[in-house]
Amino acid sequence: MDKVRIAVVIATADKYLTTVFTLLTTAIVARIINPAEFGVTVLGGAALLLANTLRDVGTSAYIIQTPELTTGKARAVFTMNLILTAVILVGLLLSSPFLAVAFNTPGLGIYLQVCAAPFAVGAIVYPLHALLARDLAFGKLAVVNIISTLVNSVTLIVTAYIGASYMSFAYAQVVSAIVGTVLLVYFRPSFEIFRPSLKFWKEILSFSIFSGGTGIVQRASEVISVMTVGVFMTPAMVGLLNRASMISQFPERTIMAGVNAAALPAFSKAAREKGDMRRYYLAAVERISGLIWPCLAMIILLANPLIRVFLGDQWLETIPLVQIIAGGLLLNFPPGINYPILVAAGAVRKAFMLSILQSCIALPIIAVSAQFGLEAVAWATWPIVAINVILSTHFVKAYVAKFSWLDLLRALKLSLLSTLAAIAGPAVIIWHAGGFDQIGIMGSIAAVAIACPCWLLALWALRHPLFAELSRAIRSILLRLNRMRPADGTPL
Repeated sequence: MDKVRIAVVIATADKYLTTVFTLLTTAIVARIINPAEFGVTVLGGAALLLANTLRDVGTSAYIIQTPELTTGKARAVFTMNLILTAVILVGLLLSSPFLAVAFNTPGLGIYLQVCAAPFAVGAIVYPLHALLARDLAFGKLAVVNIISTLVNSVTLIVTAYIGASYMSFAYAQVVSAIVGTVLLVYFRPSFEIFRPSLKFWKEILSFSIFSGGTGIVQRASEVISVMTVGVFMTPAMVGLLNRASMISQFPERTIMAGVNAAALPAFSKAAREKGDMRRYYLAAVERISGLIWPCLAMIILLANPLIRVFLGDQWLETIPLVQIIAGGLLLNFPPGINYPILVAAGAVRKAFMLSILQSCIALPIIAVSAQFGLEAVAWATWPIVAINVILSTHFVKAYVAKFSWLDLLRALKLSLLSTLAAIAGPAVIIWHAGGFDQIGIMGSIAAVAIACPCWLLALWALRHPLFAELSRAIRSILLRLNRMRPADGTPL
């Protein structure tokens, strides 16, 4: 498990750094590009998300999960990706003008056409990225992600500043995709897999039809949700809702991003070694909830200053949306691990059924709520998240790890207590300031300064397993730093 812990730490550190770049970029670009312009990129991003999901169809997961990966299998994955990329790329280019008309957004067509370039290189990127993930080489992946994100941020800011508007997002994707592809080829120069072959296509398809089908259903549900909102609302409202979701999902996209990156390889390794999946799952839930719940609670309390600092005054309408969505996300106690553990255990068909059930529940709720405004869509997060988490946990409990709901409550108990301890001080500061809307920058800094030590003290007092993990990580970092320090007799 030490290798898995190191992988999670590296992947999480990678996501923290890339998130810092993203937040700084967002804070700058939000003052240059207005919500209506940003709404174009949200609609374009939804179409590209679906295109990427259709192209991958679970082949990356196959590379990571398969017990015996051969060169022939890797070649078949590359060939299938290449064929799908070519077909979907043509479809994307042909449909872009029609999508622009359908959403009454003239700039959407040219935006998708420029973004077709980074989409095209995915046939090379996906297999190489999956090979590095299978090897748990998250240090190399971190370098690729950090440099690509930095290049993306710089390009985005520069092009937005000179007046490229929403097209600056497209130009940034093109440049960062080129840089990321070059780095992946450098770190994993597996040129032997780039030889067309369909020898193992049946085996890959039998896995991918369910694993990839699950991803397609999930991404299609996200895309349809965005486009449904786009039908009933203006691009500006779509942009506001997207930014609110981005702030609300900040803990999941940073804390959980590292866990998500290592979850499938780690659970797959445990499944191949016949490990205790119940113990691994409950331990993951206990540690994740202890970390993510306090962050979500602080976002709810400090939504006002967060929006003012990071997005600026033209995005103030997102404040109540952030508080509502973050509250709904508190219900998602095991974010990002239910699907990987199902796939790792070989229950890909069950994961496919689960994704269909979740989509059939979520889409009608979104369609109805979108007719009643932004806050109604935000409140829809609560029933959608609650139903989804109950369904996904039931599938894990029934088909992978045999545990009771009482076991799950026991795993969450210490996290709930440590979260309450963390927010008690900030809640008093907000009450003294006169409410959520009255707390300023200094009050926010004081709230965070109180919350962090109270949270750590609660973890220590409650003997939460997360405290041992944090202590282990800190000791490891200090040990590495100490090794890097030159000895007394070493010449400088």
